[in-house]
Amino acid sequence: MLNKSSNLRKVILGAVAGAFVAIGTTGAVAYPTKPVTFIVPYSPGGGSDQQARRLQPGLEKALGVKVRIVYKTGGGGAVGFSELWRSKNDGYTISNVVVPNIVITAKGKDVGFDPSKFSYIGMTARAVGALMVPKNSRFKSLDQFVKEAKANPGKITVAGVGSTGKMNMADLAGILGIKHAYVPVSGGVGKMIPMILGNHVDAAMTASSHATKHKAKLDTLAVAGPTPVATLPGIPNVKKWGYMTTWGVMAPPGTPADRIKVLNAALLKATADPKVRSMVEKNGLSPMRQTPAEAAAYVAAAVKKHSN
Repeated sequence: MLNKSSNLRKVILGAVAGAFVAIGTTGAVAYPTKPVTFIVPYSPGGGSDQQARRLQPGLEKALGVKVRIVYKTGGGGAVGFSELWRSKNDGYTISNVVVPNIVITAKGKDVGFDPSKFSYIGMTARAVGALMVPKNSRFKSLDQFVKEAKANPGKITVAGVGSTGKMNMADLAGILGIKHAYVPVSGGVGKMIPMILGNHVDAAMTASSHATKHKAKLDTLAVAGPTPVATLPGIPNVKKWGYMTTWGVMAPPGTPADRIKVLNAALLKATADPKVRSMVEKNGLSPMRQTPAEAAAYVAAAVKKHSN
C-alpha cells in the first residue's frame, strides 16, 4: 500500500512538474495567439498612418497573426497616446510613437499619459522639417516668404500639427527673424494637406517625408538642418533649424519584457525588408533600427530636451 501511495505521489508530482515545465517553455512561443491592434493617433494619410501601413505586412508575417490598424485621432496625438496608456499591457495593443510630438503634447493640461513610462519597442524612421506652399503660391522662394513676412508681421498664416508644430515653426521664425500667424491642426498631417492645397493657409510646416510625397502639388521652400534631402533636390537648408520628426512603435506601460522582445524582433524583420527600406528612402525618410533599450533612451533624451 505504501509503495502504491509513493508511486501515486511521484506520478502526481511528476505531472505537476511537467505542467510547470510546459508553461515555462511554451510561454514565449505562445505569444501572440490572436490579432494585435495597432493604434494610429493621427488621421489617415499622415506619417503615422504611412508607417503603420508600411510595417503591417512584415509584422503580420513575423508574428503569425493579423495586425489591425485603428485610428484614435485628436489633440495632436493625445487621444491616441491616452488610448494606449489605458490599454491592457499584454502585448496585444501597440501604437505609433512620434518624437518629439509625444513629449510636447504631454506638456498639455490633463493629457492622461506620461511619455517616460510607455514600453518602447523601437524607432523605425525619421525626417527633417520642411516649409511647404501650394504650387500656385505667390511665394516662389524662401527669400520671398521672408521678405513678405517682414513687411507684414503676423499676417502670413502657417499651419502645423498642434503644439509640436507651433514650437517648430516658432524656432524657424526666430531664425528667419519673422512673425507669422500659426494655425494649429488637430488630427495630423492628413488633415493639414487639404488645408494648404485649398489655399486656406499660406504655408504649412511639416516633415520632409510629406513634402516628398506631395511634391507634385506642393513646393518646398526650405528644409531643416545642414544636410540636403535627396528626394527634394535644390531645396535650401536652414542649417540652424533643428526640427526632426522620428516615428517608432510602443506598447502600454508595464508590457512584459519577453513580449516587447518578440515585438522588437518582428519590427526588425519588417524594417529589414528591402522593399520597406526602399519605400522609406524614396519617401524622404532615413531608416532606423533600434533595440527596446535604445528606443527608451531616445525618448528619455527627448523628454530631457523639452523638460523646460
